[in-house]
Amino acid sequence: MLEQMRKSSQSLLIYILFGIVIAVFIISFGPQSRGGGGCEGAMGGDESAAHVGGQTVSTQAYTYAFRLMGGGNQPAQFLKLRRFKEAVMDRLIERELLANEAERLGFDVGEEDVNKMLVEAKIVGLGIQRSVPRIQKDGVFNYDQFKNFALYDLGLTPERFVQQQRRELLASAVRDFMRASVRVSPDEIKTAFEAKNRQVNLEYVRFPSRKYEGEAEPTADELAAYVKANEAKLKETFEQRKAIYADVPQEARLRELVLHPTTPADEANTRKRADIIIGRVNKGESFGKLARELSDDEEGRSKGGDLGWKRKGTLGLSDADDAAVLEAKPGVVVGPYKKGDNLALYLLSGTRKGTLAFDAVKSDLAEERLRQDKAVTIAKQRAEQALALAKAAPDKTLKQLFPGPATESTDTKPADGKPPAKPAAKPAVDARAEETGLFSRRGSIVEQIGDSPALAKAVFDLKPEAPLAGPVEVAGSFVVVRLKERKDPDPKELEAKKADLQRDAELVKWNEVMTNWVKARCQEEKAAGRITVNRSVLKYDDGQAPVPYEPCVGDQDGQHRSPS
Repeated sequence: MLEQMRKSSQSLLIYILFGIVIAVFIISFGPQSRGGGGCEGAMGGDESAAHVGGQTVSTQAYTYAFRLMGGGNQPAQFLKLRRFKEAVMDRLIERELLANEAERLGFDVGEEDVNKMLVEAKIVGLGIQRSVPRIQKDGVFNYDQFKNFALYDLGLTPERFVQQQRRELLASAVRDFMRASVRVSPDEIKTAFEAKNRQVNLEYVRFPSRKYEGEAEPTADELAAYVKANEAKLKETFEQRKAIYADVPQEARLRELVLHPTTPADEANTRKRADIIIGRVNKGESFGKLARELSDDEEGRSKGGDLGWKRKGTLGLSDADDAAVLEAKPGVVVGPYKKGDNLALYLLSGTRKGTLAFDAVKSDLAEERLRQDKAVTIAKQRAEQALALAKAAPDKTLKQLFPGPATESTDTKPADGKPPAKPAAKPAVDARAEETGLFSRRGSIVEQIGDSPALAKAVFDLKPEAPLAGPVEVAGSFVVVRLKERKDPDPKELEAKKADLQRDAELVKWNEVMTNWVKARCQEEKAAGRITVNRSVLKYDDGQAPVPYEPCVGDQDGQHRSPS
């Protein structure tokens, strides 16, 4: 039939008919195709990419889907990062499950069904309907353009294309069948309308746990206990990082205390301050404690001056001073040394060099884990304190309660060289309140704050008489929110837009039905041994083995399920 159409392509009618066949070709492999994992299949072979419920997905079908989804134009590492080939395989499996169901239900796709669509230069690719002007010339189907597109862009003959297109249209028939069966109640419409049109504006304060790692300093006893209780986990971490512990150059574990002269002429007084600090350390005070209280470097102050392991050329000092610090005797304060416009004191607690064994780094690994754990506890405590302060002052906004850390005046340093007095710490005042602006519910996303199902539900239940929620953990931070403004939907708008709202609600529900059906059927067929995948087609062109892949476990996205 295709050869006949080619020979008679002068006829307008034949042009149209052949255009139909061509469009069918394109459908199967549309850019939204959810087909299999590789583009290595050759045009001439029948090697399978997968078997789904008795049907074979050829490597040609996979190649077609892969290329039309844009996989042929991207580097292997980019595709691998996105798990692109695995996504293609997921989509092809879904198509076959739907097409098999269509045959079981007795659906049939005839040539007239294809012609009716393609006369209008439209195709369907895995549920997405689209136009295909590329296979036409001056608005009429052109065989040569179609043939070149099929052979060189997609790697399929027109006959193979027709086979694939039939599977696509069968799958679309089941999608449409399920779409027609979906109904939503008036209550569902109202709920969807209110969810979409109710808006809130929030004030919030965020307490990121990483911010408190500096003050979450574990004691020697805590480190020893953690190493003893978690040695297996620490060894596992060591093995994962083993490469960074090989051939380590000379390094020193350091603390730093930075002093900032008020003016260039004030350097003498600043050196006197440094001498006072050295004297206090020599009398037994903790360098880390003094760095947390007296350092003029905000980040260093929060960490008790801890710099971790440092090597030559990383301190921002002159070569001579840098060498003096790295060669200092452990436990002895050295300096002050010029560091830009500042002066800096250092305390070395240990050195290391060469390829490090587990015993040499286990305390560092334990310290890292303990700091993280303790920082989470501190962040939660600060958030709880913030919530308590907000509850105790219901007439104040969060912005009034939490304007941000106060900036210390630089003229508070006395001229006698003694360390300036530090204001007493107040719980939870180190946070700065922010505002989201008005936003509507959008799944589990809370505007400006992040993804949290618990918080997303809570904030839309807030009322002026009960405006506070939290603390809730969101992406490593604890958050407290206060309702600033709430806009409820207008019931009159619900009545005016009921038809549109019903259609939108049905589409949402249909997508849920489709997602659940595909996942359940896929798992059922896999359990029966009726889904197998040739994992070699999932191999990326990076010289590595195919990535792990298991069908029926990936997230299903419904963006391709527009009615055809």
